[in-house]
Amino acid sequence: MLGSKNLKLSFLLFAGLLSGCAVIDHHGHELTPEDLKVIQVGKTTRDQVGKRFGTPSAVSPFGNGTWLYMSKTTSRRAFLTPSVLRSSVTRIEFDKKSVVQGLTSLTEADERIISHVNRRTPTAGYEFGAVDQIFSNVGKFNGQDPDMDRGGPGGP
Repeated sequence: MLGSKNLKLSFLLFAGLLSGCAVIDHHGHELTPEDLKVIQVGKTTRDQVGKRFGTPSAVSPFGNGTWLYMSKTTSRRAFLTPSVLRSSVTRIEFDKKSVVQGLTSLTEADERIISHVNRRTPTAGYEFGAVDQIFSNVGKFNGQDPDMDRGGPGGP
């Protein structure tokens, strides 16, 4: 009886210790205010930014030469959903000569929640059900290899 009581107490103590352990995760590359002071609009080049801060987290696909450095620090306790401690996005815009033209730094205070739209785009045509899809190919195949008729490999 005493042994099972000690086992239960040990289990509760271990569970309590485990739930108190927070795991801190850092993702991305955060540019500090000191880092941003090094970047001079109109003077610093793309190569200088790349050598100093490394590869950006993302590059704008629209051809306007924008680099994004993103970072996020989260805390997670045991099996609970992680909570965001700190996040930042630094946007560096370059002109056609690869010189910095703009510098913007955003934090979690600048975040906006965007809701998804649940509309569906209607299309013309017939909507197949599960039974239609299962039986739609019945009778379409006659067992002959279609390549044989077209002179494909192994054909006439």
